Amino acid sequence: MKTIMGAAALTAMIHLSGCASILSDSSYPVSIQSSPERAEYVVTDTRNGNRVAAGTTPDTVTLRAKHGFFSSARYQVSFEKEGYKSATRPLDADMDGWYFGNILIGGLLGILIIDPATGAMWKLDENLQVGLDAAPAVRPPLAPTEAVPAENEALPAGDEGAPRQQADTLSLNERSATAR
Repeated sequence: MKTIMGAAALTAMIHLSGCASILSDSSYPVSIQSSPERAEYVVTDTRNGNRVAAGTTPDTVTLRAKHGFFSSARYQVSFEKEGYKSATRPLDADMDGWYFGNILIGGLLGILIIDPATGAMWKLDENLQVGLDAAPAVRPPLAPTEAVPAENEALPAGDEGAPRQQADTLSLNERSATAR
């Protein structure tokens, strides 16, 4: 009789709990890394705009995989480091494979109530890594080494191009006057 009661209790426990709730978590440690290291990061919940975590890479933060009943968490991770372009990456929870174990073990309670309520039906990636691109160096504009004369201004003495340029202009004027 004890064996039958033990088996019945075990069966009831399995059917009254969700499969993912037994085998998975609802919060996950996520390793946040960047190349180069020592970049500042901010994790923001994109559903409500709240800042969830911040720090310097490499780091590990624990994030909830659910946002609400049957609703997965969605995060945005922003990275900044001096001398590099800023970068932003999404971090979204996906359905945990153990959730489908409810078909065999957890039953309808696990599928419709327990795993969605606990958030165990969702899973976050264990790693988020981003490569930051170097920002282009800003150089001041170069100053001209010699003053460039205006169109009607005479060129400095010794410039051999000026008389020829004037002669070309005169010959063009003379040609247009002769052609009329």
